[in-house]
Amino acid sequence: MKRLAILASLLCQTLVPPEQARAQNAADFYHNKTMTLTVGFSPGGAYDVYARLIAQHLPAHLPGSPTIVIKNMPGAGSIIAANYIYNRAARDGAEFGLVASTAALEPLYGSTPTQFDGQKFTWLGSANKEVGACFAWHSSSAQLASDLFERGMITGTAGTSSLLVPTILNMGLGARLKLVRGYNGTSALMLAIERGEVEGMCGMVLAALQAEHPDWLEKRMIKPILQIGLQPSAALLGAPLVTTFVRSAEDMQLLRLLIGWTIMGRPYLAPPGVPDDRAAALRAAFEETMRDPDFLADAKRSRVEIDPIGAADIEAFLKQSYDTPRELVDRANAILAPTR
Repeated sequence: MKRLAILASLLCQTLVPPEQARAQNAADFYHNKTMTLTVGFSPGGAYDVYARLIAQHLPAHLPGSPTIVIKNMPGAGSIIAANYIYNRAARDGAEFGLVASTAALEPLYGSTPTQFDGQKFTWLGSANKEVGACFAWHSSSAQLASDLFERGMITGTAGTSSLLVPTILNMGLGARLKLVRGYNGTSALMLAIERGEVEGMCGMVLAALQAEHPDWLEKRMIKPILQIGLQPSAALLGAPLVTTFVRSAEDMQLLRLLIGWTIMGRPYLAPPGVPDDRAAALRAAFEETMRDPDFLADAKRSRVEIDPIGAADIEAFLKQSYDTPRELVDRANAILAPTR
């Protein structure tokens, strides 16, 4: 009897390899699973708002009805979170993250120490594209995009994007923006505009304007005069794209590297090596969530924009960026150096 038991055990091991025995399909794996969404920014900001909306609605579109908990991991413009997701997060599909779109390009630039390859994450998509613009106060003498390149405009800076965009325009495209630095946050910068200390602002500031001063846009107290991106935004009708002022094919390639990340918005990603069926389930769930009427209604109530982009478009942009000739990457690094 003992020999028969041993033989039966050996036969079972032969018929069902250990790897297969441990394997689960996506529905079994996610059944009542508690997942973790690591957010590379502090609680309370825009990234956190988007993350909590996703955590609330994404499980309804995954097999097995999992739950998602948020883990905030701020630091280094979300590089700390990206390093964690790439190197330490579980690769079984139970963990994913939300990071800045610029983080994916840091290994290309080499200016910030990173421990990941931006092209090897399991990308899920983004709920929105970043909408960048230059805005001029209604009483400013700069009311056209061409004014930024001819007469210039006095613009304030508060945080990364309101410094980054004017610097790119000045050093990359020959604009004549005059920067007043040192404002403590976007609210302080908006107060400076209202007081007449500066004429306007440039950067990823549309969402802040919509949240803090929607009346400025409704009453045309402030005017979008230049769109910062590679694709036009319906929210900025009438303002030309920055690509209008590109002077050569090389400058266009440089501009794609410097501002192309705006199409990624606030991207979601999982570690490399997630099993194919679970990666497919996560991507499908993300796409379905973006069309979910309940999700869209909650997003509207939270005053966040939903303009999704899929994983394939993110991967295509990153491949194009990482294939950029080194001399252009070095030129981009030189332009970005004053903003770091």
